Amino acid sequence: MRPYMRAENENWGNTVRERLFDQRSAVMVHWLILINVVVFMLGFFFQVEIPRNIYPPGRLDLIQLYGAYSEYTCFHEGELWRLFTYQFLHANLGHILFNMIALWFFGPVVEERFGHLRFLLYYLFCGVAAALFSSLLGYMGFFDPEWRFIPMVGASGSIYGIMAACAVLFPHARVQLLFPPVNLSVRQFALAVLGVACAVIIFQWNNAGGEAGHLGGMFAGFILTLLILWKEKLSASRPRVVSTSHRSPAHSARHSTNNRFPSEEEVNDIMEKISRSGVSSLTEEEREILRRASRR
Repeated sequence: MRPYMRAENENWGNTVRERLFDQRSAVMVHWLILINVVVFMLGFFFQVEIPRNIYPPGRLDLIQLYGAYSEYTCFHEGELWRLFTYQFLHANLGHILFNMIALWFFGPVVEERFGHLRFLLYYLFCGVAAALFSSLLGYMGFFDPEWRFIPMVGASGSIYGIMAACAVLFPHARVQLLFPPVNLSVRQFALAVLGVACAVIIFQWNNAGGEAGHLGGMFAGFILTLLILWKEKLSASRPRVVSTSHRSPAHSARHSTNNRFPSEEEVNDIMEKISRSGVSSLTEEEREILRRASRR
């Protein structure tokens, strides 16, 4: 499944150029994509033979050897950094391609809403939660006895957390899938991938451990997003002393209009504009509409 925000008459060349090289808006998204790609390419230059009794036989790059997460290396050998480093490693070209496309499409609106630093911390937190949740299901007996030695890599847990944030903040925004060719709301899309992950785990299909990580990242993202909104709501409900002596009737009317909840049509129009031209193309008024819509 390759999601993209629906847009009419989209100029693909302009979209790629603006989203990937315009650092004025989704700064963290672009840096995360760059770091993931660079780390993936470096892995081709540092290959080692892996003993058959330790990892699956074959060759593995040194970055994965010392950066991939497994319950045994992280907690029994004390290499806690693996909870973070595994998020920047990928198994193959298809793995990194899918993850970076998903980060590219879903990440900017969440970063715009949360801010650069909070978005980065959110991203890393969801990745850590993904690894821990997968290990928790291993302890509960969902996987084979060797699960604690199997390495886990990928940014999927973090990206599933970002999808969860989109489903909470902008549930009615539309997502068009290339395969299968269906149009869904972000909420419906999140529920669909959640259902797939649950089915893979329950029926022990291929990559059940990885899907457990996806599930953990999505749960963590959902809970963390609700906590962020709850904190913002508490902050907004605190009484503030505002001087109104110099306000004109026009200012008061404009202030009242800006505080109303935007309609679903307004939000969808803005999301399609992001799809065509990137987050940096939004006006300050449009950014405010997205912020108010996410507090609904």
